Amino acid sequence: MNLGAFEIVCPHCRGELGRPAENELVCRNCGRRFPVLLGIPDLRVFPDPYIGIEEERAKVEKLAARFGGFDFESFIDFYYSITSVVPPQHAQMYKRGLLAGVSRARASLAQWERRVPADEGLDSLEIVGQVMELEEKHGVPAMEAVEQVAARREPLRLLDLGCGTAPLLVAAGQFPERIGVDIALRWLVVAKKRLEQAGLDAPLVAACAEALPFADRSFDRVAGESVLEHVTDQPKALTESHRVLRSGGAIFLSAPNRRSIGPDPQTGIWCGSFLPESWTAARVIKQGGIPPIRRLLTSGELLRLLRQAGFEAAQTWLPEIPAEQRAQFSSAMRAAIAAYSAASATPVLKLILKWIGPIFLAAARKPPG
Repeated sequence: MNLGAFEIVCPHCRGELGRPAENELVCRNCGRRFPVLLGIPDLRVFPDPYIGIEEERAKVEKLAARFGGFDFESFIDFYYSITSVVPPQHAQMYKRGLLAGVSRARASLAQWERRVPADEGLDSLEIVGQVMELEEKHGVPAMEAVEQVAARREPLRLLDLGCGTAPLLVAAGQFPERIGVDIALRWLVVAKKRLEQAGLDAPLVAACAEALPFADRSFDRVAGESVLEHVTDQPKALTESHRVLRSGGAIFLSAPNRRSIGPDPQTGIWCGSFLPESWTAARVIKQGGIPPIRRLLTSGELLRLLRQAGFEAAQTWLPEIPAEQRAQFSSAMRAAIAAYSAASATPVLKLILKWIGPIFLAAARKPPG
C-alpha cells in the first residue's frame, strides 16, 4: 500500500497491506490488522515503553478533539497540560527544545551532508544491474534504460527515524520525498500540527525502529535525531536502518554523550550520566516525573554498533549550535554555549569536548553491492 510517495508493508512479515476501511489496514500475507488514526497508520509491533496502547489511544483522542484549536506552540502547551507525569519545569525545558527543533535539525542536516554529500556513494554496480535488468527482462533499449534508472535516483528519499514532532521533516527541504516514523503515536499527532503549520504534507507512521514497515532498499538517507538511546534493541534498529537503505546510502544520527558533564537532556541534572541510575530515578520521581528509559552511548560505542550493523566509513564529530537555537536558552546557557563553541575551535579542547561534550553527530554509509 502506498502512503504518499512511499510503499508501506507489514512490519511483521513485510507482506502487502490492503485498506479494507478508511481506519484500518490488513496484511494480505499474514492477516494482521492495523488501525489508522488521524490518517496515521499504527504499524507498531510493540508499544512505547512509557505508555500502554489503549492509554495512548485515549490520549490521541483528546489531542485529536482539540487539534484544530491551536497553533503548534499552543498545542505543545495543551499536550503537557494533559500529561501529568511531566513536571512543569521539565515541560518548559522540553518545550524550548521543541521550538528550537527546526533550526537544530537544519544545522545538523547541513553538517551531515557536508560529511556525506548527496552525490557520493551511489552504487555503480546496482545502477548497472538495474540497466541490464530493463534491457534483458523487459526489452528496454539501452539509452532509454539508462534514462529510466537515472530518473529513479531522483529525488533522494529520506526516512526520519524517531521523528518526534517532525522538526527534521520541516527542515529537510532538499528531500522532496520524506517520511517520518516514531513509536510514540501521541507525538505524531503533535508532529502533524507542526507539518500543517509549515504547509507540508509529509506522511507519518507509528512504527518501531526495530521493525520498519518498508521494503529493502527504499531510502537514500535515514536520519535520527536523539533516537537511538531510546530504542529497545539498538543493534536491531541499526540493522533495520541498514536494510531499508539503498546501496551507497547514508545514515545520519545525533546522540547525547554518555560521558557528558552538562545537563541531562531529559532530566536537566548536571553530570547525570555519571550518577547512579537509582539516585537519578529517585530525584525524577520526587519531582513528579517518570525516570527515562534509555541506554546512552559514547562516541566509540556508537561507531562500534554502526560497524557491527554493516555500515562503513563511520565517523562522529561535535555539532555546531546555530544562533536561532541559542536564542531559545537562558542567558547563562547561551554563555555556556558560546564557551563550548570557542573551545570546540581549539584542537586540544576539541578532543576533550568530544569526550565529555553534551552531544555528538554521526554518519556512516551502507557499502555498495
